[in-house]
Amino acid sequence: FKLRGVCVGRCCEGVVDRCLRHTLHEMLTLDLPLLDGADNVRIAPHLCLSTPVDEAEVLLVTITECATGEEAEDSDTLDASAKQGELHEKVDIHAELGDRDPYRLLELDGLRWRATPDDIRKAYRRLVLQHHPDKQNAAAEKAAAAAKRAKSEADGSEVQEAAEAAPPGDGDDEMFKAITEAFELLSNPKKRREFDSIDEFDDSIPSSFDPSSEDFISVFAPVFERNSRWSEVQPAPLLGTADSPFEKVAEFYNFWFDFKSWRDFADADEYDLSEAGFREERRWMERNNEKLRQKKRKEEKTRLQRLIELAYSHDPRVKAQQADEKASKAKAKADRLARIEEQKLQKERAEAEVAAAAAAEAEAEAEAEAGGSLRWIVFQK
Repeated sequence: FKLRGVCVGRCCEGVVDRCLRHTLHEMLTLDLPLLDGADNVRIAPHLCLSTPVDEAEVLLVTITECATGEEAEDSDTLDASAKQGELHEKVDIHAELGDRDPYRLLELDGLRWRATPDDIRKAYRRLVLQHHPDKQNAAAEKAAAAAKRAKSEADGSEVQEAAEAAPPGDGDDEMFKAITEAFELLSNPKKRREFDSIDEFDDSIPSSFDPSSEDFISVFAPVFERNSRWSEVQPAPLLGTADSPFEKVAEFYNFWFDFKSWRDFADADEYDLSEAGFREERRWMERNNEKLRQKKRKEEKTRLQRLIELAYSHDPRVKAQQADEKASKAKAKADRLARIEEQKLQKERAEAEVAAAAAAEAEAEAEAEAGGSLRWIVFQK
């Protein structure tokens, strides 16, 4: 027989934690004898602990499932599948919120993550004046007075208008509360970032680019603007236009090649921490959730790297700058070679002049020596 259970009895806290960590975290199936007619079984901690403990200490485990042979394996498989299904079940926050989407409630659905704190404050102040209970009560009293006055004058049309002017009351109170909650969420940077991190987002990027049939700015500018929402530094540099100076283009690529994202991928979590039964299980859940988030962050980094490299390799402004730099380098090289050639010619001319002067001087000296010898001969005669 195989038995699965959880601790419901008493034991020292350290032993309980270690036993539960061993049984729950490692998903250990305890091989224990089944006691007929028993609802609970006492288990010695040394059965599932590597460290020795007092033999008197026991854990009271409630029997939750018993089976034999192949039935045990099937039951274990079904139970594991059910548990995984429960762990994988994630509630779509937007489906849960519905009309209580904070951006939609504050009529900022068009801006969403682009909404500044000032935009949020202005929207809240405007809407809270419309739905504040005191304002609604005053409007209700005014409508009631108008209806009474209209009734006294026996004017049916005015009575109808006054009735239509009366506010719904409870609906406005609920709306006021929802608007206040939305403002509190979006005014808290941490909570707003948590909401924005799981807000709807298009992860698609261009897989290729054909400059003969596509416009570079039209293809890549919306993609970079969409992904700029994850930048730790705001506002993030955008792609710009075809006429942007290259200094701005270089600043853009330097920023995006070293892009720092705050996206935390909370929607990738497999385990709900609120379901943890004790501290060690919660830590185990946190570690596994963090592994999944790290995997997502790595995929995100790769995705953005592909986008930036594809854009950089096809950016006509970068190509034009590279062509200018290549032409400048070629011109500089040609100028350098021309200077070297000119210096060589000047050196050769200088050497030739020195050689000619030396030859002339030698010739003059030879002529002088020859003239002196002739005079000496004449004198001897």
